[in-house]
Amino acid sequence: MLLDISRLRTGDEDVTRRYEAGAFANLTDDFKVVGPSEVVGTVRRDQGTTVVLVAKVTSSMEVVCGRCLEPYVIPVDAEVETRFVPPAEFAEVTAETAARDGALKHFGLAEYHDGSIDLGEVVREQLYLALPMKPLCTEACKGLCPICGANRNRETCACQHEWVDPRMAALAEWKSRNEKTKG
Repeated sequence: MLLDISRLRTGDEDVTRRYEAGAFANLTDDFKVVGPSEVVGTVRRDQGTTVVLVAKVTSSMEVVCGRCLEPYVIPVDAEVETRFVPPAEFAEVTAETAARDGALKHFGLAEYHDGSIDLGEVVREQLYLALPMKPLCTEACKGLCPICGANRNRETCACQHEWVDPRMAALAEWKSRNEKTKG
């Protein structure tokens, strides 16, 4: 997944890479890449050792709904513009960016190693950024029954969904006894 930039001089060079879902099988997060991932764009040498990648990353990943626990697919379609610098210059470029912009901005700045950019890392980053904070298969997802665990989107259950505060159990018992003695 490495893009060789050691021979990159001036001008834009086209980048088109396609990775099958199996290339990301080692991800240990709450999602799974289920479709091919593509990186299409250009790379150019900017100032000295700085290299700029402008690309579109497309993919699709499967996540689990936070309400019903069913898997569903999220499409990923992201625009990327990242400056890559060698590790020795990273701190200097970060300081220059902070002085120029008045704030420290790490977005759009990354390191390259041994004259190559890891495009797999660029794709992984976009997958993580595309993850929703609370994944929902649909906005109208009804979730699981808290009593029997039935998926309310597919079936209805006969469970009583009235919650009784266990701290009030003694009071409810006292009330029940008083009603029996009066009646």
